Amino acid sequence: MRVAITGASGFIGSHLIPVLLSAGYSLTAAVEIGSKEDIPNVHIIPADVSNGYGIPAVLTGAELVVHLAARNHVLKGSAKDSMDEYRRVNVVGTRNVIKEASDCGAKGFIHISTVKAMGEEDDRILTEDVTCDPQTPYGISKLESEKVVREEAARSGIRAIILRLPMVYGPRNKGNLPRMIRWADRGLPFPLFRPDNLRSMIYVENVVAGILATIKNVPEGVSTYILKDREDYSTRVVYSAICRELGKPPRFLPLPAIAMKLGGMFSEDFRKVTGSLRVSSSKVEKEIGFFPPFSLEEGIARTVQWYKRSVQ
Repeated sequence: MRVAITGASGFIGSHLIPVLLSAGYSLTAAVEIGSKEDIPNVHIIPADVSNGYGIPAVLTGAELVVHLAARNHVLKGSAKDSMDEYRRVNVVGTRNVIKEASDCGAKGFIHISTVKAMGEEDDRILTEDVTCDPQTPYGISKLESEKVVREEAARSGIRAIILRLPMVYGPRNKGNLPRMIRWADRGLPFPLFRPDNLRSMIYVENVVAGILATIKNVPEGVSTYILKDREDYSTRVVYSAICRELGKPPRFLPLPAIAMKLGGMFSEDFRKVTGSLRVSSSKVEKEIGFFPPFSLEEGIARTVQWYKRSVQ
């Protein structure tokens, strides 16, 4: 089977491609225009999802498309500019890709979304059926992109799977976990605002395993699934696992909850680490039979090993 991947040079794409090659798939990969990316045994095509440039060449002959390309991080600029830019990439870009996938005769479309499309901190364990209430430009635009997928699937009949992911961690990621690793490596006590907080996360190789499982089982119509690690973790558990892998004793600095609230007002990254957001993956377990193969300890170990190599 030929599989086309957008956003192939990104964090998840860099882990997905070797696994798909090992599984025997033929790959065509879209990379950013101007990229020097060269991936052995993969047909690389520069493309821009937001205006459709290069997308027909990427998707021609593909039986299935994995749409990873997205705007994930807030850049400098006004709130309006930020929202417009998120929509340009995440909404218009998704429409361009899935419409071209349908026109090119692809049978399946896997769209990578986020639990941010469902909302932010919540006392409940969220499922795919929750009423969505996104609070950030990223979350709003990804929910709108899901609507685009459903509309095109209804129009063309292409089979589609939407995968909502919580915070993804692993080697080569530049997000919150590497910051925590650097903090631990310096021997600093981590500020602890809510010892009982719990967050759903997912190791990148669990994401890859989930994508591979859904490639093999794309049902009729449109299905939405949440992927997550086997368990949910507190900040204390995650930081302690990092410290163990670094061979350092975990140290914490207890702070009043009001400090977390003030910090959360200014930083989404701050909330990701200290707040709570739990989701359920029971639907993908029941309907696809997917269970994540890697534990937190395995994911942290591989991420810390990557960190050690990167600072040498």
